[in-house]
Amino acid sequence: MRVLLLAFATLLTSCGSTSTFHPQSQYPPDPYVKGYADSDDCIGGESLAAIDLPMPEYPSRAFRTGRQGWAILRLDVGADGSVVNAVAQRSLPDGLFEKSAERAARQWRFEPPADGGLTNCRVLVRYRLGEVSLGG
Repeated sequence: MRVLLLAFATLLTSCGSTSTFHPQSQYPPDPYVKGYADSDDCIGGESLAAIDLPMPEYPSRAFRTGRQGWAILRLDVGADGSVVNAVAQRSLPDGLFEKSAERAARQWRFEPPADGGLTNCRVLVRYRLGEVSLGG
């Protein structure tokens, strides 16, 4: 009987784990990134060749509550291919994914741009189902 109670208690304890992502809301539709840019701005992979792109961390608060969303980053790339400036221009939900995206983008490295540097590049960062990916 004790063995059965111990097994049941162990089973209940394992069910209480918070490490599984449970989406609580619909993923908001991806934005039209070009709509946030001027005609002469660069858009993600169109002008940038990645060397090292560490993915942002899924914010723990968003993960625990099952929140999903995206952030549009505006970044400048220096002549050496390093990110000089990275700012979240827009995100959904507001205030949840910006810092994670900006922190990761500051570590990104690209092939040095042919014309010396790029300004006002836009990159979409998706936070979906507990994982992070990049879009155009």
